[in-house]
Amino acid sequence: MKTSILIILSFFILSSCSSYKAQPPVPETDEKQIIFFSDEDNLRNESNYYDALLELKNKFPTEIANMKVVSSDDNRLYTKYEVEESPSLLIVQQDKVLKKIEGNVKKDEIITPLENVLSSTASSKN
Repeated sequence: MKTSILIILSFFILSSCSSYKAQPPVPETDEKQIIFFSDEDNLRNESNYYDALLELKNKFPTEIANMKVVSSDDNRLYTKYEVEESPSLLIVQQDKVLKKIEGNVKKDEIITPLENVLSSTASSKN
């Protein structure tokens, strides 16, 4: 059951990918952007990331909704952000990486740092 949900969620996230060649991967604003580097051949390694993002969606709906998903064949972005393995998740602001989480990590090791960086966005806007 969890595997089928993971596959469906993965398909949904990956199907929403846009072409980065026609537009910049990160908005040219002061907003923080979540970028998720996915490896379609090893989706089961990404389950902790999906679980963490689903948990954070209630607290940060806009940031999660605006997340960019980068497939493993987009070498340009892997090089630009010095991503060495998939899955990886970055928070970028004005083309600067604020937080990078790479590889097979526990859900809490994803949630806590993301929550800290995204929360600082909310408090700095007030």
